[in-house]
Amino acid sequence: MDTTNIFALGLGLLLGLIHFYSEKLKPPEGENRYRVISFAAGISIAYLFLILLPHTYERAGYLKNFVFIFLLLGFVLFHLAEKLIYKHADRKKLAKELKEVHSISFFFYHFMIGIVLYDIVLASPLEGILFFIPIGLHAALSTASLSQIHGDIRESIGIKILLSLSTILGMTFALIVPIPDILDNILVSMIAGLLLYIIVKEFLPEKDLGQPLFFLSGILLFTGFYIFIEFVII
Repeated sequence: MDTTNIFALGLGLLLGLIHFYSEKLKPPEGENRYRVISFAAGISIAYLFLILLPHTYERAGYLKNFVFIFLLLGFVLFHLAEKLIYKHADRKKLAKELKEVHSISFFFYHFMIGIVLYDIVLASPLEGILFFIPIGLHAALSTASLSQIHGDIRESIGIKILLSLSTILGMTFALIVPIPDILDNILVSMIAGLLLYIIVKEFLPEKDLGQPLFFLSGILLFTGFYIFIEFVII
């Protein structure tokens, strides 16, 4: 196994640790929480528009404009899955089934993240790090984090470990099974749609909860980092 593969799996393992300890990483309610979320939103928005969306389109080959169909599909699927789970969350009759659906959705979402992260790192370790930043923030702060999984499932150490390893399992799958370029482009597009939904839904606090200065700081920091990499390092 070469150093690139080891580096990729290392990122997957780090993401697993973020999942496992997400309850401790999540900031408590209050103004500081929304500062952190607003800052993370700025970083994520900058990454999405400066790097992920342009690179997704550039690498799409003959898929090209169909990329945006799968981006839309990712956005819609995450929205519908979330509504299905939370619309009936208080109905005892469906409680068990919804917990299972939530856990399975979590696993496959991060399994796909693992496939995409592995492919990006393989193409460019630096791009892999840039992709890891918003994904890591989402793993710690959003409803896509393990801390939001229902308590009785989260408290089962075996299931918690399995869910935490979902990303590295996806990376291992991509390492063993070659992913066709067209399928990889579809997955990247869907992940971009999912990230867009998470950012708009959760990382942009409503009304007076938002912290514009921290949001702008996140955008400027990542944009400056991107310009430095693009025009100085590369």
